[in-house]
Amino acid sequence: MTLFKFTIVDENVGGPSSTGRSGGRQSIGLKEFGPPRPHFQEGPMILCLLWLLLATPPSQSVPATARQHVDRGYSLAQKGDLKAAEAELREAVQLAPDDALALAVLGMVLSQGPKLEEANSYLEHALRLDPGDIGTRYNLAVNQFRLGKLEDAKATLDLLLKQKPDHKQAASLLEAIKGKSTYDSALDRYRAGHFAESQALLEQMINAGNRDPKVLSLLAWCYHRQNRMDDSLAMMRRAIGLAPTDATLYSNAAQILLEDRNLPAASRAVAKGLELAPNHVPALKLKGLLDLEHGDLKQAVASFQRAVELDSADPEAMKQLGTAQRLLFQYPEAAATFEKGITRFPAYARLYEAYGGLLLDPGAHLDKPAEARAVALLEKALALDASLPQAHYLLGKLLLEDGKAFEAFPHLESAARLDPRNSAMHLALANAYRVLGRSGDQSRELKLFRELEALKGR
Repeated sequence: MTLFKFTIVDENVGGPSSTGRSGGRQSIGLKEFGPPRPHFQEGPMILCLLWLLLATPPSQSVPATARQHVDRGYSLAQKGDLKAAEAELREAVQLAPDDALALAVLGMVLSQGPKLEEANSYLEHALRLDPGDIGTRYNLAVNQFRLGKLEDAKATLDLLLKQKPDHKQAASLLEAIKGKSTYDSALDRYRAGHFAESQALLEQMINAGNRDPKVLSLLAWCYHRQNRMDDSLAMMRRAIGLAPTDATLYSNAAQILLEDRNLPAASRAVAKGLELAPNHVPALKLKGLLDLEHGDLKQAVASFQRAVELDSADPEAMKQLGTAQRLLFQYPEAAATFEKGITRFPAYARLYEAYGGLLLDPGAHLDKPAEARAVALLEKALALDASLPQAHYLLGKLLLEDGKAFEAFPHLESAARLDPRNSAMHLALANAYRVLGRSGDQSRELKLFRELEALKGR
């Protein structure tokens, strides 16, 4: 018996939150994919159940009063009174704990609210009593899908399709589960930095006919992280072509273009994203970064301030606001922003890194207590995340200036390795090599410094 008809709706989802970095900036992440929520629809299935309720008399082991509670519960559910329906159906189950029909209807009513785990137990119990019930098996698979239990849902659907190979809804849901499983695996590999492996999975999905924009968008990021810029932009254009009103795709494109230093194109992508969604936080953050690139510091502060107002749970926006305030010489305001950010997000390493940098800024009128606080903040940042190049650079530079070249060297070497396109890192490392008497290494780092500086003028 099929109790309720479900339509699987693909929600608006986003792309990667990457551990990969370019130019010392963290890439803008998007919302991760979650199981599409099945939506209850009234329709032909209601007639199917009414026929079943009328045509299937209860067995001698099922009290007539129990079936009456089922009838009333179903009727209340159709009117939208799920609470009263649940009460009636619980009465039915209490009177007839092994009535597959009562269990199945109660399971489906519970699945319309937050009690998905309990719904599962009733649906599974109903199937143990009546394993040939195709409709309840499908409804169980949908509920498992909603819970994110993809392997369980897949096993349920595999069994259903063996029982009824032409069940179109089951086949469609199974395809969605397989696609989601592959996408999640690709996303996990991307986040772990295994870009080629992620790319292979995504290309496999696309070659099989998948045209989900989020799949194409993630593949664009994989190409970008492997320095295949033309392929990356081509794939992002394909994704946008499939969902031209999705602001997150324009934000993704803008982030890629910004990291590639194509500022005019990045600005156009951000403008389009904000045209589609004026309060889209990732686009506002990118606009702030582009404002900084263009030297419009006041506008950058305004952009980041708006992002913080719209999403107070975003620590990166808080860090960017404080950084923009510092560049505008608003040192007290920047310090207040960082203090607020550290209080609100005590495990977010980049806030400590940025605050330490502020205290070491000559314009902040550095004194010994402030320097000690800066060192403590930078050390805390690295304790939370040892991959922060700026924290290594600032600590190493400070130690080198204090005549502690041996202590400075590991930090400066890490900074140059983590942010190899930053010329300042190579100059500081060259200075450390000079003090340590390693002239050959010094020459190599100075050569890299000059090459990177020359690129800035192009």
